[in-house]
Amino acid sequence: MKRVITFTENDFKVAYDFLLQSAAEEGSFFLCGVSNSKDILNILVREVIPIPTDGYMEKGAAYLKIDPDFMMPIIKRARLQKLSVISAHSHPFSGNSVSFSSIDDYGDDLLMPKIQQRVPNRPHATMVFGRSSVDARIWEVGRNESEPADLIKVVGHTTREILPTSSPSPFDIQLSQIHNRQILAFGETGQKRIQRTKVAIVGLGGTGSQVFQQLVHLGVRSFVLVDDDYVEESNRSRIVGSRIIDSLRQKPKVKVMERFGRGINPDIKMHLLRKPINDLSAALKLRDTDVIFCCTDNLSSRLVLNRLAFQYLIPLIDVGIDIQASEHGGIRTAGGRVMVILPDGPCLACLGIITPEGLQRESTNSGYVSGQRVPSPSVISLNGVVASLAVTEFIDLLTEFERRKDHATYQVYDILKGVVWREKLSQTTSCTICKEVKALGDNVALPCAKKQPTKRR
Repeated sequence: MKRVITFTENDFKVAYDFLLQSAAEEGSFFLCGVSNSKDILNILVREVIPIPTDGYMEKGAAYLKIDPDFMMPIIKRARLQKLSVISAHSHPFSGNSVSFSSIDDYGDDLLMPKIQQRVPNRPHATMVFGRSSVDARIWEVGRNESEPADLIKVVGHTTREILPTSSPSPFDIQLSQIHNRQILAFGETGQKRIQRTKVAIVGLGGTGSQVFQQLVHLGVRSFVLVDDDYVEESNRSRIVGSRIIDSLRQKPKVKVMERFGRGINPDIKMHLLRKPINDLSAALKLRDTDVIFCCTDNLSSRLVLNRLAFQYLIPLIDVGIDIQASEHGGIRTAGGRVMVILPDGPCLACLGIITPEGLQRESTNSGYVSGQRVPSPSVISLNGVVASLAVTEFIDLLTEFERRKDHATYQVYDILKGVVWREKLSQTTSCTICKEVKALGDNVALPCAKKQPTKRR
């Protein structure tokens, strides 16, 4: 079991700036949701509650005693809202290897059993912040002793991984000569980040297959691939890696990508889900991923992935392309966009991409007329431009490759003009759901069906 604590970039900055504001120790509580899968226990920080000066009974340069009158309402909130509690404090005199002191051990021996008793059936944790390091330990449900956290994740415009001082899981990524030219572009540290990042791709058609191809070449080693469709003769021209035999045998797209990916790197790990993403069992498999690509052509899938991004603090790269043909043939309008959605907001509903009206239209118009599917124009080269823009956003997310860009923007590709530019991420609606579900993890249900039968189109 891997143990992780995840922050948004804004919350981590608030916590760090408060805890390290002076040469004296400071304290804070974090209220958290939880993602608890078979492989990873991830405590998701939802709210930072700094302890003010009058929140202590005693406060010295290297000693804190929290006032129960301040602490107990926080513990009560955690119990009523079914949230986990992290008690954090600083060691401002520590640098690269902060660790818990014997005084901290004694305090935790007194505090954590009380928190476990008052907020049962939830994991809890303590953290200590140094100037340039962090340590953390986690009390799992039913355990009287703590275990060291393996990783601290900070999700923002440039996602960060912090290895706690006592982590039993050191980074041990080996670099290959095949990526030497990439290392010249974003360094060994960036290449190692790419290689240990687990990526989900939802939709493996014209854009998704090209995103997958590029990520494998970049060095990504672990994937969750989601698509319930199979290869047809009509879409083989835009699915990279597909063969004539695939359409004749109606081979699932996920299986085609499995074969294609292993042809590039036989050592990659792939979890294949031949299900729609609004199947709950499929959606929950994405909880343990580090980045999600949405490469589908419908709003219902975006609704699920948008919620996943905020509930589980996972960056979402949303890829869209739309080509409209005139009634006499030829392209009338054509464009693509790439949006990086981060859990500090705004979300796809805030931005007007997901709307109730759009979802309603989609539910009543399945793309069929008199039993026949209405095809949309698609060209592999145009899909490739948008896929490449999306993968470049992925690189930037991990390595801060595009240092001068305005992060409060998204990319637009005007196919007819042959230009790419950035637009502001402007909130167009008074959406509140992203803030309501932020970091709640398993506490709230995703907008999925518990069982969704696979339908062939």
